[in-house]
Amino acid sequence: MIPTPDPWEQLLPAALVGTARRAVPDTPDLPAPEAEDAPGSTALLDRAALAAVRRAAGHTPHTAEPVEPAPEDDAPEVGAAASRRLAEILTTRAALLPEWLDLVARAGRRVPAAHLPTLLDRGARDSELRPAVAAAVGARGHWLARFRDTWHYLGAHGAATHFDPRIWEHGAPPERRRVLAALRRTDPAAARERTAEVLRTEPVAERRRSLLSVLASGLTTEDEDVLAAALDDRAAGVRGLALSLLSRLPDSDHADRLRAYVRALVSTGPRGEVRIRGVGPGRSGLLRDLALAVPERADDTGAARSERLWALITHAPLDVWTALVAPDPARVLARVERSRRTDVHDALVNAAGFQGSAEWARALLSTLGPDVGGHLARATQDRRVLQLPALLRPLPLDERCAWVHRALNRTGDLADAGYLLRAAGGPWTPELSVAATRMLLNHRSDGGYRALCEAAAEYLPPEHLDHLPPDPPGLAPEDRRLYLDTRDTVLFRREMQREL
Repeated sequence: MIPTPDPWEQLLPAALVGTARRAVPDTPDLPAPEAEDAPGSTALLDRAALAAVRRAAGHTPHTAEPVEPAPEDDAPEVGAAASRRLAEILTTRAALLPEWLDLVARAGRRVPAAHLPTLLDRGARDSELRPAVAAAVGARGHWLARFRDTWHYLGAHGAATHFDPRIWEHGAPPERRRVLAALRRTDPAAARERTAEVLRTEPVAERRRSLLSVLASGLTTEDEDVLAAALDDRAAGVRGLALSLLSRLPDSDHADRLRAYVRALVSTGPRGEVRIRGVGPGRSGLLRDLALAVPERADDTGAARSERLWALITHAPLDVWTALVAPDPARVLARVERSRRTDVHDALVNAAGFQGSAEWARALLSTLGPDVGGHLARATQDRRVLQLPALLRPLPLDERCAWVHRALNRTGDLADAGYLLRAAGGPWTPELSVAATRMLLNHRSDGGYRALCEAAAEYLPPEHLDHLPPDPPGLAPEDRRLYLDTRDTVLFRREMQREL
């Protein structure tokens, strides 16, 4: 449809140069002035006044295409009680929003339309929340997200049914990612070719990274060439993602090169001690394979060597250590500890979590022995992080909770207990839940009660609420307030689950 000329734009040239040099244009779209034969300057001002009034009245000088209506949603909205609870969560209990959204999605329901703008804004500010938002807003939420740039992230979540070349060529970046993901499911080779083309031609680094991440689904060694090319990308984020994906391919040429780097640097002494040579700055091939930028000038400081060694141990397949140092993870770790290489031990902890190795995680957890509290205290004193969440993550939930339950019996520090309970994740097993509730009711206050309460508020299954009396005796005033807040949160979560 041809837009109607804007009278203001027609009048502006005459106003700029003056009516003595340019005639007042006809403006048939405006009402006729009362004085048709007024002098030029007067006629110009009359028409400008009419145009200004029309603008102020909200007149649009063209006709827009009608907006495509929102599609029908198969999933029903949550009920009125759940809708009111969402409003409370959004205003006063934001920490419970991920759990509420997960409950909605698992129940096959969707967010009420009235809350969609607020929820989409939350997702725009919190990238970790976006998958949960996308799963719960329904078709109307995805439709609404098209009308604001900050909501376009939603297009990257959810599954497209097929590859649409038109969207691939002209769609918004999140929509292009969705259709590439659809192509990845039906024709992995074609998706790989388009990803390689993106790496060569797309100028925006974040778009390259977003589309490269599609290869994470159905990843095989056939993707290695594309990922290896991405190691040369000028953006660190793209290189880092490529390295992360390559680290999931233990049979790749890249993995074999990392093993070779470790073998070149690590040896054992006559008494079984582990010897490790530093990673010098001249190893350009190693730096590339670890997605590290080659420094303009040789950087051989201790910090630079530590960074390179940390990256190598984190990403090299862990089987190189059992082939090179000792036949099983426990003996490898024992030799590393006897060699007083805490830097290598910490890097192996990071590698076990990053690579998701349950075997190595169990071996590392066993090295903590009965002195869990001592390890936590020493880590705090040395300003190191005892990465329990990373070590526990590869284990099944029941095994995680069982390990934490045993560890709770070895520490009397409530702050340590809170850290251990949070590291277990959730929901807790009945055995661990009972242990946690007993600690909550313990009236000893050593300054760590808050950490314990925060962990229980997040992970204690609501069915254990009956084990928390409404007014326990013996708690100090501040601890009593923390306890009651925790109980109130668990009660809130129980009602939240019942409504959905």
